[in-house]
Amino acid sequence: MTGIDTSFLVDLEVIESPRHAGALRYFEDWRRDSDNLFAVYDHVFLEFMHIVTDPKRFDSPLSFPEALVRSHFWMRQRRVRIVHQSAESFEQARIWTVAFKLGRKRIIDTHMAAAYRSAGVTALLTANPDDFRAFDAFELPAYF
Repeated sequence: MTGIDTSFLVDLEVIESPRHAGALRYFEDWRRDSDNLFAVYDHVFLEFMHIVTDPKRFDSPLSFPEALVRSHFWMRQRRVRIVHQSAESFEQARIWTVAFKLGRKRIIDTHMAAAYRSAGVTALLTANPDDFRAFDAFELPAYF
């Protein structure tokens, strides 16, 4: 199962992203491969909606209702598993935070990675692979 970082959803949605074409190719390959499952950490949707509606980031941001529709698309997919934090993943995030001396700017990614690991995710799609290498928990395939 492959986890999705917010950056992948943003790159897939925002045409002006320099990684859009690569994200779109990866998504189309996923649609054709019925054996491949995606996992989405629930907080990814919140961060996605925050980013794609920001007029300071994009020339043509989505409206908030449009961002909600896009998030619900993923929630309704048969081959997408929504991942939530558990007591086990919370503890793993705490261990990683201490072990790697991570601060406040890494808290969301660390908790996402721990939730994905706890859910059995083996690969993670992200535009920021260096943020996840230290955990040594996922393959980090390049989509761009």
